[in-house]
Amino acid sequence: MKRIRFIIGWLFLLCCTPIGAQETDWSEVFGRDTMFIKTIVSKWASKPIKVTAANQKARIHDFAKAFCSQYTGYSPNAGMVDYLKKPGKYTWEEKHYYVDDAPSNGYIKCDRGGQFDHMTEICYWRRPNGHSLVGVLMQMGFEGEGTVNKYALLFYDYDPNTRTMTPDMKVYNTVKSIVKTHRGTPNFRLPQEGKDIEVYSAEWVGTEDEDFFFDDFQLKWTGNGFK
Repeated sequence: MKRIRFIIGWLFLLCCTPIGAQETDWSEVFGRDTMFIKTIVSKWASKPIKVTAANQKARIHDFAKAFCSQYTGYSPNAGMVDYLKKPGKYTWEEKHYYVDDAPSNGYIKCDRGGQFDHMTEICYWRRPNGHSLVGVLMQMGFEGEGTVNKYALLFYDYDPNTRTMTPDMKVYNTVKSIVKTHRGTPNFRLPQEGKDIEVYSAEWVGTEDEDFFFDDFQLKWTGNGFK
């Protein structure tokens, strides 16, 4: 059954490739991006990021540009930076990324086209002290000989006075500890609507499609972090 899913997945990618587009070596993309996620996780906690914005009240495009410009080695981050140069003139046919841009909701996502969970998702929440909490999700997964899922869910506190995104280790560690109490590999969705983070957790426990454990839960927004 796993081999069948693997073949179907690759046929899906082939069908989703735009006519005339240069053929993509997906195995090379997966390997490179997996490496960059690991590299980013190893560095981000010690690297505050300056935000360039029209005023102190930075918005989602400002946060996305600041983070993704630091880590363009991961391909959806590079696609996000490319999109933000000319948001209104960006098309799938030209760039091979799908962008879900909802600035009024403080949310944006750049997805590597034709690939399940190969994306960067960013949103932010307002804090009572005038700061913002910025959430960054880099997530990739595909089905081959089993399920592969690599992700990094990172958090920054944005201070409008210094215009700096500082890694928020308290929120990061709290979320990490909550997720660990649930079984299976997590799959996250940052809120395009509302304020809570959706988490879907699954684990294969057999050899057939039906043989898996599934759970879903929410990381509830408290006003400063999550519980």
